[in-house]
Amino acid sequence: MSALGSAFGWLERFCHNYGPKIGRSTIVIVLLALWLPIVLVVVMSFAADGVLSFPPDNLTLEWYFVFLENDAAISSVFTTMKVSLVATPITVALATMLSYGVSRYDFRGKSAIQGLVTLPIIVPLIVVGVALALFFGMINVGGGFWSVVAAHVVRTIPFAALIILPTFMTFDRSLEEASKDLGANELETFWNVTLPNIMPAIVAGGILAFTVSFNEFIYTYFVRGTGMETMPIYLWSRIQHNVTPEVNVLSVVFLVVAILLVLVAVLLTNISRLTMRS
Repeated sequence: MSALGSAFGWLERFCHNYGPKIGRSTIVIVLLALWLPIVLVVVMSFAADGVLSFPPDNLTLEWYFVFLENDAAISSVFTTMKVSLVATPITVALATMLSYGVSRYDFRGKSAIQGLVTLPIIVPLIVVGVALALFFGMINVGGGFWSVVAAHVVRTIPFAALIILPTFMTFDRSLEEASKDLGANELETFWNVTLPNIMPAIVAGGILAFTVSFNEFIYTYFVRGTGMETMPIYLWSRIQHNVTPEVNVLSVVFLVVAILLVLVAVLLTNISRLTMRS
């Protein structure tokens, strides 16, 4: 016991003396691991030559102009936007109804439904992608725009629900009861009281759903129709056949869209309210 106590004492002294330095160093290493590859991609998007070697000999905007003049690349961006803009409101509507039902009512299978909602996050993406392709084949629905939209809804509902559901669960029900005491019915109470209070979560869930849909590759790859290319699919095809700095330009476009969506979320929603509610 004395040896064990001595070891614990040494460990305590070590943590006290070096713990802060180790913690700061760990944070720096993690941040570098996360952001250094992204910085390299951004820098390489300005490489003047077609060889993807770092550091580039010269910097240029040529590959950004090549991207802007590439009709296939621009078309893939618009296709991605179209799919995401259709899938996102469907996701938000379904996630909101699901969250309202789970938080307000007790029914058989409630726990199972909550588990099933998060299942697409846990199950490997390729497994769900294959399952969706087989399902659409069984019901004789060919690949195409609406198949991709349906797949994106399946992919994004868990993310939206994980933001919207906790807001419903922590919502002050006394506000709804006061509204009903004043003569409002269920629908009027939801529209005038509940919805305005949960709107930040709905907007945040929608933005997250749009971001996930915009970047979705695997589900799209399995259910898309012939000739339909979203931006991730187009980027994959370029990597396979002809690697140029234009690939980095496409990656920068993804990065810019993600950052803009985060900024929009910060501006339009009270993030601290969503994360600090008890």
